[in-house]
Amino acid sequence: MRRSALLCTLLLAVFLAPSGAATWTADWSVDLGPGYITTSPITDEERVYVRTSGFWTGTDRPEVKAFSHDGSLEWTYRSNTTTQHDMAPLMLKSAGTGACGSWPDLLLVGWANGDFSALHPGNGTLAWTVSTTVDGWGITGAPLLEADHVVVPTRNGLVRLCLGNGEVDFSVNLSLGWRNGVTFAEGHYWTGSETGHLWQVGVNGDTVNSINLSGQLRHAPVQLNDRLFLHVQHLTSSTIQTYNMTSGVLDDVETSGGSPAIPLLMEETVIFGDNEGLTSVRCASTCSVVDRLPSKVNGEMASVSTTALYAPVNSPGEGWVLAQLNTSGWFTMAEPFSTPYDGYGTSSPASVGEWLFLGNDAGVLMAYSTASTPSENPPSDQQDVRALLGMVVLASAVGGSAFFARKGAFSSSWRLFSLSVLVVALMMLPEVSRTWSSALVDDNAPATTEWDDSWPEAWLGTQIVVFEFPDGPVVVGGLVGHQTVWSLTTEAAQASDIPLVSQETGLGLYLLSINETEGSGWEYFLNGERGTLAVDDASIDSTVVVRWSLA
Repeated sequence: MRRSALLCTLLLAVFLAPSGAATWTADWSVDLGPGYITTSPITDEERVYVRTSGFWTGTDRPEVKAFSHDGSLEWTYRSNTTTQHDMAPLMLKSAGTGACGSWPDLLLVGWANGDFSALHPGNGTLAWTVSTTVDGWGITGAPLLEADHVVVPTRNGLVRLCLGNGEVDFSVNLSLGWRNGVTFAEGHYWTGSETGHLWQVGVNGDTVNSINLSGQLRHAPVQLNDRLFLHVQHLTSSTIQTYNMTSGVLDDVETSGGSPAIPLLMEETVIFGDNEGLTSVRCASTCSVVDRLPSKVNGEMASVSTTALYAPVNSPGEGWVLAQLNTSGWFTMAEPFSTPYDGYGTSSPASVGEWLFLGNDAGVLMAYSTASTPSENPPSDQQDVRALLGMVVLASAVGGSAFFARKGAFSSSWRLFSLSVLVVALMMLPEVSRTWSSALVDDNAPATTEWDDSWPEAWLGTQIVVFEFPDGPVVVGGLVGHQTVWSLTTEAAQASDIPLVSQETGLGLYLLSINETEGSGWEYFLNGERGTLAVDDASIDSTVVVRWSLA
C-alpha cells in the first residue's frame, strides 16, 4: 500500500507541478533585420525603444526603433557612420528645468562612433548630439543621469553634458574604457577601465585618485553604503571585489567565472553574473558569498521586484532565467523563461504594467503580456480538447499504475508511468517535439558552395581559411580537427606568418586587425553565410570554408 500511495503521489506531483513563468503569453514579435539586440529594450507608458548592434557592412547600419505597445512601428533613427557593435544602454529622461536650462522628454543614445545623441522619444527626431573620442570604439558604457546633466563614459574618460542643449560642462581624459559605466558616490564620479584602474573624479572634472584593480572593470560600480562593488575581469576568470570609500581598502570577496555580467543591487544583496552563473553577496562587517546559481550570465540583469530578477542565459538554445531570492540573499527558486527565439543573449527584459519586452542575439523584439491571447497559439477549442485528452490519460495513468502496484507488478507500474509522462508531455507541450526536430538541423551548409576549382583536390573535405586582403586573397587549406573559427583562423594565420590582433569584448573575442590591416574591422563567413557569433564561440564542421573580409 505504501508503494502504491507513493507512486500515485509521484504521478500527481509530475502533472500538477506549477508552470512558473506561464503567466506571460506571447503577444507579438518583430524581426529587426541584420544585427543583434545586445542591450535591454526600454519602455515608457506609450512605447518600447530598442537598438540594433553588430559589425556593419554594405548599406546596413545600426538603428534605434520605437514601437507602440501593440507592436506598431512608430519611428526609426539610423546612425549612418557607425560600423562597430553598440553596447551603451538606451536611457529615458523626463522633461525638466535646471541651472543649465530646460529640456523636453529625451531618449539618450551613446554610439560606437563616439556620438552621444538626444532624441525626441515621440517622433525620433534629433534634439542635439555631441562627438567624443574614438579609439577603435567610441561610447560603449552606461551614462549617468543627475539633475540637469548627463555624465557619459567615453572611450578614454568622462564628459558631462547639459541636458538642455548638449553643452559640455567638463571633459576629462583617464584611460581606455569598454562598457565601463559611471557611478556617483560620496561626492565623486567612479568609473573603470581596460587598464586595470578604478578612477575617482571630482564634480568639476579633476582626477582625484586611481585604484589598481589588476583587471578590467566593464560596468558601473555598484554602491551599497560606503562600499563600491566591483566585478573585475581577467583572462579566463574574474574577481568580485569591494572598495571601501571611507577607508580606501580594496578587498577580494570571491574568485569566479570569466566574462562578468553587469551586477545588480537588490535591497541589501548584490547579484553578480559570469560564465559560472549567478552569485549573491551580502555584507556585515565583511562581505561574503551567500549563494550560487549555476548558469551562464554575461550581460544585463533586471529586477522585477525586491526579490525577483530576470537574467539572460548566454548559451545556445537558452532564453532567460527568472530567479527568486529571500531576504537573506539565498536563491529560493529559478525557472527558465523560454521563447521561440532562444539563443545567445546579453540583454535583460524590460517591463511596464502588463507588458514584458525581450530581445537577444537573434535580433527579434518580443512582446509578452498578461492580458491578451497570443495570435500564434492554437485556438481555444483545440486547447480545450488537448487538455481534456490530457486529463483522460492522466486519470488512466493514475488508476492503471495504482492497479499494477497493488498487484505487486511494480515494473509494469513504472513502465505505465513513464509512457504516460511521455504521451501527456507531447500532447500538452507540442513545442517539445518541434525543439527536438530543430535541434537536428545542421547550421553549417556544405563547403562545396564556396569551393574554388583552382584549389588542390587534397583540400576537399578539410577546413579552409581565406583572408581577403586589398591586394589579393591568401588561402590556407588542408586543415583538420578544429572546433571553432578562432582555432582554425589562428592556425591558418600562423602557417602564413600573418599577425592577428584581437580584442576580448562583452560579446566574446573579435578580430581587429589581420596582417596589420584594420579598416573598419573584419567579419567572417562560414560557407558563404555571414558569421553571427564571436570567433571563439562560433563552432565549425570538419568540412568548412571560413572567409575573412574587411567590414
